[in-house]
Amino acid sequence: MDVRQLRCFIAVAEELHFGRAAERLGVAPPALSRQISALEDELGVALLTRTTRQVAMTRAGLIMLEEAKGILVKMEHASRAVREASLASGKVLRVGAIDAASSSFVPEALMAFRARFPGIEIKFVEAMTAALVQMLEAGKLDLALTRPPRKPTDCAFEILRVERPIVVLNENHPLAAREHLTMLDLVGEPFVVPSKRIRPYAYDLVMAYFESVGAVPNVTIEATEKPAMMSAVAAGLGMALAPDWVSRLSFPGVTMRRLRGALLDPPPPGALVGVSWRPQQKLPSRDDFLAILRESVTLLDERHVLPFVAPKPQKRTARTGSPIGGAS
Repeated sequence: MDVRQLRCFIAVAEELHFGRAAERLGVAPPALSRQISALEDELGVALLTRTTRQVAMTRAGLIMLEEAKGILVKMEHASRAVREASLASGKVLRVGAIDAASSSFVPEALMAFRARFPGIEIKFVEAMTAALVQMLEAGKLDLALTRPPRKPTDCAFEILRVERPIVVLNENHPLAAREHLTMLDLVGEPFVVPSKRIRPYAYDLVMAYFESVGAVPNVTIEATEKPAMMSAVAAGLGMALAPDWVSRLSFPGVTMRRLRGALLDPPPPGALVGVSWRPQQKLPSRDDFLAILRESVTLLDERHVLPFVAPKPQKRTARTGSPIGGAS
């Protein structure tokens, strides 16, 4: 048996559904089925009973599930111990971040760290919160900038920043003439929202903003990534809510406006960006980077505010004062 077979079996045993297990592992259902069959053939026992409607565990399968989990835990522990031993010299710092952090305060923090500790190599990866926490737990990262973890973990988490919401809208939308907007202005408008499955934090945050005024968004499309969201807004498919760091991006046909009165109390998890790490791991370079983050990242970033560009006034005729081409 190999590790891949064990992971496939555990996924099917926990989901009791080949389709969901295949999606969880990112493999095709037929490939998953072959892995389970190969494991059963090697052991000489049936681990699962399958019908067209359901999957169930055999007694042997229940025993194998417990043993398989134990094997994987021991393998993860061994690989983590070896990696940590190789990093004991502190010559490498492995940092992960979500896009909200890597697009805002992380570059400045990394520059400050490199200036103070030029002898330490930095390895950086960008991913979503769930993946980053998994990498931390497996010993593949030393520190990660994430949202608050959704599931129990042995990682510590400290809030660094509360993001302000902004409104992203087509530059020709009537509301673009205003300096700022409120949530009530957005009720009933066509809306582009984050993917609920892929970006649950961002999706839940948009829902929380609308719930604060007793409404739900008029959803026209779900967008997985920020460029897709910008494209949808530029195409006139709707407006969107986004965190304040998005104001650093530019996209043809799109403008952004401040959202007044939408800092919810307490802030939803999707508005929080913080740092996660494994406190049981002793790593001076990680602690030095933590110190830089604590001294340089402000809870509310007041430096980067959205400028308001007033719409250009229409030309007027000298005689009548009416707009050129306008109705008389």
